Amino acid sequence: MKKRFLYTILAITIFICSALAAPVFADAQQQITNEKIDEIVTRMMKEKHIPGLSIAISMPGRIIEKSYGMANVEYNIPLERDSVFEIGSISKTFTAIGILMLQEKGMLNVNDRLTKYFPQYQGWHEITLKHLLQHTSGIKEMTDTEPFKSSQQKDWTPQEVIARMALEPLGFELGQKAQYSNIGCIILGVVIEKVTGISFSDFLSKMIVKPLGMTHTMLGSKSAIIPKRVSGYVYTGQLMNAPYASLILPYASGGITSTPSDLIRLTKVFEAKALLTKQSISDMFAPAFLSDGTRYVSSGTGIRITFGYGLDSVVMNNRIVPAKTGGISGFNSYFAYYPESRTMVALTANLDNSLRSLIMIVDALFGLQDK
Repeated sequence: MKKRFLYTILAITIFICSALAAPVFADAQQQITNEKIDEIVTRMMKEKHIPGLSIAISMPGRIIEKSYGMANVEYNIPLERDSVFEIGSISKTFTAIGILMLQEKGMLNVNDRLTKYFPQYQGWHEITLKHLLQHTSGIKEMTDTEPFKSSQQKDWTPQEVIARMALEPLGFELGQKAQYSNIGCIILGVVIEKVTGISFSDFLSKMIVKPLGMTHTMLGSKSAIIPKRVSGYVYTGQLMNAPYASLILPYASGGITSTPSDLIRLTKVFEAKALLTKQSISDMFAPAFLSDGTRYVSSGTGIRITFGYGLDSVVMNNRIVPAKTGGISGFNSYFAYYPESRTMVALTANLDNSLRSLIMIVDALFGLQDK
């Protein structure tokens, strides 16, 4: 799981570095046709052995929703618009929205210390909810820590994960750097439960999914009956069923199932037309700052990453493009939101390590080149 999450962060930077010119993007909108989408997607699926892929695009005055290939290869079941995928770390975006909603209601504050909600874990006293949202807490990554590292098939509860990780020393001093973390959003999911008195699953359904008109988004599990659930695959010279991985373990960090048609409804949130105010959206899109007051930007040449609340954002020429990727056994997902053109693109595929293909499809569709 850890390698997959690292891969998703790396892959999104490859795409976004060429996706920052809003006028170019706006011009490309006019060139999008069903025929062009069909040609690019089917070619990519054939080249990369992708069993099934769904795409949804939301632009002012226009919505495109298309699905291709198989939801289940063994039973020869075709993919449909409402076929449900595991979306991995895109779950973090929903969790961050929930935290900001509760802050607007005065039920919590992102500057609250963890010990307000977990007084038994005094080693986390200085860590705030904001540190978790921006990956600057220093809490070690659970997928690098036993027993979770070698037992990702087990349905560990959030409480079990948190209790075990609280025993670990911090991986780095609080706020000194940022490091992508799954345990952070698991903790935030439990905070939502403590504050609201209802399960994270119910909160997600009642407070986010239903108000946005999402009809196929939920906190998933392997045991639940989910109509039109898509099967996940891997390709290693031949197509095979993906290894089993729990959806209970990633919880609010990676356990949500959804569709691209549902995901583009987040545009309402990002435009501050539903759930959150403009101030909260501004905070959500803002980059992470370290304890010395400097803005966190990843090291490397050319491409620089910062962390928003539940987002992976790329910084180039002081502009930030909000986006999020997801990866879990047998699946990859991706969305990007372009504020200037009010355009959102979401894709899902039922093939492991297919994220780069999703990114290349968007690049080919909109003709975005490195300018």
